[in-house]
Amino acid sequence: MLLRYRSGRTAALVLAGGFGGGTMLLGVGSVLASPAPMASAFGALFGYFLAAMPFFVFALLVGVSRSELWYVPEQRLLKLLTYRPWRRGPRVEQAPIEEYSGVRTEAGPETDGGGTVVALVTKAGESIPLREFTEEAEAKRFAATLSEASGLWLRHGTEPASPEKKDESSAP
Repeated sequence: MLLRYRSGRTAALVLAGGFGGGTMLLGVGSVLASPAPMASAFGALFGYFLAAMPFFVFALLVGVSRSELWYVPEQRLLKLLTYRPWRRGPRVEQAPIEEYSGVRTEAGPETDGGGTVVALVTKAGESIPLREFTEEAEAKRFAATLSEASGLWLRHGTEPASPEKKDESSAP
């Protein structure tokens, strides 16, 4: 079950378009604004292209990098696979699902645009965010699927963090 997929495409576009493209734009602008004859323009543009080349190469490396977080029900493991082009294969990190006690949905931080966050809850009660959704219903479906597949309890929003924590103010 794929829990999270992240790629470097957005960062690659920023590197190539913003930094590399910006360097090329400066080059074109300076060549057009210079009083030098157009015969020397090719050499200047080629120089700016060479100056921008590291941004394009780095963008390519970042663009093909990715990470995936999987839950493997047969082994009851969380596996984080990290793919980098300079490694021969993916780097694999594993954590047994027994290190967690439940799945929780909670409101996302307003500074990040709000939404709903699905998090795993450790036995100590700490929330570890897995994935953020813009729609609360979609987040609840994802959390329910993960809870059912893993056998962990499920809580939403303001419900107690774990089944053991009860509201003691209503006790007789």
